[in-house]
Amino acid sequence: MDKKNFEAFTNLPALKKNAVQLCGQEFIDSLTAKGIYAKNDDFWRFVNNKLNVPDDAYETKKAMEQEEEERKLAEERAKEQEEKERLLANKKELYSKNRQGWTITVFELLKADKYGNKFVAQCFIEEELQQTPFTKTPGESYSRGCSIVDEIERSKEELRCFMENYQVLKPLYLMIIYLSGWDDYNPYLGDSKNKCCKENFTGIRFWKGFDFEIIKRLEAEGLLENSNNKNKTLIMTKKGMKLAREILQNINIDGVEVLLKKREYHEEYINYRPIVE
Repeated sequence: MDKKNFEAFTNLPALKKNAVQLCGQEFIDSLTAKGIYAKNDDFWRFVNNKLNVPDDAYETKKAMEQEEEERKLAEERAKEQEEKERLLANKKELYSKNRQGWTITVFELLKADKYGNKFVAQCFIEEELQQTPFTKTPGESYSRGCSIVDEIERSKEELRCFMENYQVLKPLYLMIIYLSGWDDYNPYLGDSKNKCCKENFTGIRFWKGFDFEIIKRLEAEGLLENSNNKNKTLIMTKKGMKLAREILQNINIDGVEVLLKKREYHEEYINYRPIVE
């Protein structure tokens, strides 16, 4: 690090001749007489002390260089954005098409950007507007617009399905956690007789995952079974599925009927009996 500090402070390579140039021959000879040579870290420590080189000269220089690089990058991005807005201000509509409720409009710029791109698509629905990068052909712009719309709608559908499941799973998870957890009290009370009281109660603690003993009992009752794969997952048997559906049908939680309806085909699986000849 002493060499790097010397180079950062002086803008010169850490060579003996440069140390002589800055510190003088006499000073360098005095170090050599003590057996301290340019190949040693101590040599550059003494040189830096002579020149009052800060211990953080290297880190300071690197930080300044990074700051300057970020400043130039920000300026470049600002110029690109300004040029992009200028090009978008002068565009001509070519055609519009509808896709999944969105309107995808393809425009031609009056002038190409520095990369030769001259087309862009804008995707609009209600108050939401998405824009594609500039492209070289109108077809490519429309294709990218379709990809944007499809990805947004896919994400919306995934979120909708998640929330549909969550409204049912939330109370079930809370019930499982509440019933399988154990009371937590102030640990500094030791075995005090008054330990289990509301004043010292700190919450319910629980293991991340399902209770192993309960899982074993469910397996023993034929409700679950091992999947016999490397992931060590479990499979719910027909018996388990039938019982689970009966429990859900008798529980008062919003959204349960919708989820059961979507999985009605499970009933066919549960009740299916292969024909044995």
